[in-house]
Amino acid sequence: MRKTGFLLLILIVAVSLALSACGNASDGGKQSGAGDQASGESGKQEKVKLSILAWNNETEMKPVMDGFMKKYPNISFDFQFAPPVKDYIAKLQTMLLSDSAPDIFIIAAENRNEVIDSGHALDLTDYPFMDVMLDSNKPMLSKNGRTYAFTNNGWVGGWFYNKDLFAKAGITKLPTTWDEFVEVCLKLKEAGITPLYDNMQDLTQIHSSLYGNMTLSKDPNFDEKIFSGEKTFADGWLEVFKLWKKDMIDKKIITPDMIGLTGDQIESEFTLGNVAMFFGGPWSIAKLSATPNLNFSMIPVPGPVPGETYYVGAPGVGFAVNSKTKHKEEALKFIEYLSTQEGLELFYQGTGSIMTAKGFEAKVHPSMQQAYEEGLMKGKIYLPMVSWPRHQEALRNQFVIVTQDMAVGKITPEEAVAAIDKKLKEMENK
Repeated sequence: MRKTGFLLLILIVAVSLALSACGNASDGGKQSGAGDQASGESGKQEKVKLSILAWNNETEMKPVMDGFMKKYPNISFDFQFAPPVKDYIAKLQTMLLSDSAPDIFIIAAENRNEVIDSGHALDLTDYPFMDVMLDSNKPMLSKNGRTYAFTNNGWVGGWFYNKDLFAKAGITKLPTTWDEFVEVCLKLKEAGITPLYDNMQDLTQIHSSLYGNMTLSKDPNFDEKIFSGEKTFADGWLEVFKLWKKDMIDKKIITPDMIGLTGDQIESEFTLGNVAMFFGGPWSIAKLSATPNLNFSMIPVPGPVPGETYYVGAPGVGFAVNSKTKHKEEALKFIEYLSTQEGLELFYQGTGSIMTAKGFEAKVHPSMQQAYEEGLMKGKIYLPMVSWPRHQEALRNQFVIVTQDMAVGKITPEEAVAAIDKKLKEMENK
């Protein structure tokens, strides 16, 4: 009787252990499989919605976000878009100050100091995915040797031009000097065609290109000398402003009514055939390529010194993680995904950016091959906000103000550079 009872007890224990093991195996298998698929190493199945504020629109970001969500199905996005540059920076700053900033946001040359100095972005320096980022791209997103955002691309821009409108105006030779560029604009104007739109709601691309040609070609360290007090903005920019006013404003190639045009409106006007040229970059390719019968290519803004052509360009803006995010692990996974071969390919497909990540073969649209080879790869690119070590946004805003004031005849080039130097002095004394 005791033996029978003992055997029965053993049988009950064995069955209980077996059932328990089956249950654990079943639960463990479910957690391991879904967890690994949903959130990689963590094994968690918790649903997470990452908020992101980008200045690439949702259509451009969709391929890489879809790829990420396929890999991590427990993570979705609350996506917000604000157009660069002024609108984006203003929106992000408001959100940061009100503690309503997204988990992931953009750091650009114009706002890097404000974001980093205020402690709003995580230090990404030592994460393995940062090894994919070109060392030459890091300074724009760094301070004191620490990097706070990840970029997988760089950009270079120039003047997209409508080949059919050039032909209609009888233009058979592309300009290689500033004087030839002005002649082309006047010839288009004589044919009843609006020559160009340059976005005067931002620091204009003509100014940046001319500054590279006229000032940096003689002294690549000129900006450093301005901020050390050795030189002034007047020393480096006065002749640029004078040339621009004489040839663009006084000859009515650029007119005051253009001040109200946004970047998106300008791009749309070009696709409609209403303007012969506009400044753009890799972000413009998708829309231009999708426009039926649009025959376009790109030229640089040539300067008065032959052979010293500078393009406008810089490292791509970086994706940063909010230091106050409640979803740090998931946000870092998205940044990491942007560094993978799959993520790089999908980001390229959506944005058309010129990818500069290590180990990824860059694809460049044929219209931009010259800009890529002669500008980006040779380092003949310039964007003031990257080169200026501090006060980027305050100075950029001052440039916009004086540009618009010169365009309407309110101030002279001499008064314009004086106002910029005054703004720098104010900022330095704060």
